[in-house]
Amino acid sequence: MPANDDTLKVGYVLERFPCASETFIANEVRGVTECGASVTVFALTAGAGGPDVRADVVYARPEGNGVEGGWLAGAMGVLSDPFRLGGNSPRQLIAALRHGGAVRRFAAEVERRGIRHLHAHFASLPTTLALMVARLAPVTVSFSAHAWDIYVGDGKLPQKLSRARLCITCTEANAERLRALAREGDRDKIVRIYHGTDLERFSHRPRPDVASPPRIVAVGRMVPKKGFETLLHACAALKERRDFRCELFGEGPLADRLKALARQLGLEGAVTFPGWVPYGSMADVYHRADLVAVPSVQAPDGDRDGLPNVVVEAMAAGTPVVGSDFSGIPEAVKHEGTGLLCPPGDARALADAIERMLTDAPLREHVVEQGRRLVERNFDCAANARNVYEALRRAAGE
Repeated sequence: MPANDDTLKVGYVLERFPCASETFIANEVRGVTECGASVTVFALTAGAGGPDVRADVVYARPEGNGVEGGWLAGAMGVLSDPFRLGGNSPRQLIAALRHGGAVRRFAAEVERRGIRHLHAHFASLPTTLALMVARLAPVTVSFSAHAWDIYVGDGKLPQKLSRARLCITCTEANAERLRALAREGDRDKIVRIYHGTDLERFSHRPRPDVASPPRIVAVGRMVPKKGFETLLHACAALKERRDFRCELFGEGPLADRLKALARQLGLEGAVTFPGWVPYGSMADVYHRADLVAVPSVQAPDGDRDGLPNVVVEAMAAGTPVVGSDFSGIPEAVKHEGTGLLCPPGDARALADAIERMLTDAPLREHVVEQGRRLVERNFDCAANARNVYEALRRAAGE
């Protein structure tokens, strides 16, 4: 849609774009654009994977030792800021210094393009960069907070909330945490807008009959908070009762450790690790599965999921979900209503829930029907993108 004087001109500030593990951001950019906004993405680096989104992107790639041209002027800006974005976090201060040149480039592009508002995804470095740009260019700032950046983060959330016009988060659980951290006058800036799901891409195709052997699927980065170790122990318990196949899709730092654990538990032949799956193939993964397991836990450093996109995508596709009763998952998975929940980290309970979902046909039929209805009501990407668009307009003062 061509820009005019009434068009919301917004810049999205990101670390990477596109990014296979952050498909929700690409979907949001596309949705907000379709609502009529003129969107420019400001990203430090290019990633890979995710939905095919045609976006105007300004990249700033560190070269050599990672210090960009113009870094000194940017560094003086952050050091002279009363907010002192990196003040008690050496990592954040180093990052701010390192990307001073990018901040100056982004600020120049913001002014040249007539952008009036910046929205950063994640309350960590992207929000730091957006607030630094706002010292050099006449823009308002908002940000979205998701998981690690809320529960671990850089310790600057209250200050960032004070500087921003708006904070969007993707679950009620996150919103409660943010309000507890925020200063009293900033709590009304926090709004919950769920990530949207493409209801056409993840079309509703229930599997009335469970395959023989049944196919269990889990999808996600192989990091502690995903709880895949618990899933493997649940598979070991389940193997004593029935035949099945479990596929763990994804990559990450725990990949080798998880494969070794699967061997140690004697799960060869029952559990496989197909690796990363392209976003365009995700619907097929759900449609061929009899159950999606989402065994999220709290990581040792406090990190946790919000509401994993895999939950809503599977429910949209008509695949039953068994997940942890933890963080934002119960906002979509209602126990015995739209899926089954079990205590996080409890392998035996997870095995029991998986077996029940695979063997209780009336329950499967019920949760599949109710799950799709809930997704249509609360997680339609077009409707939720409109909510983000309207929130950004308000934050920009329009």
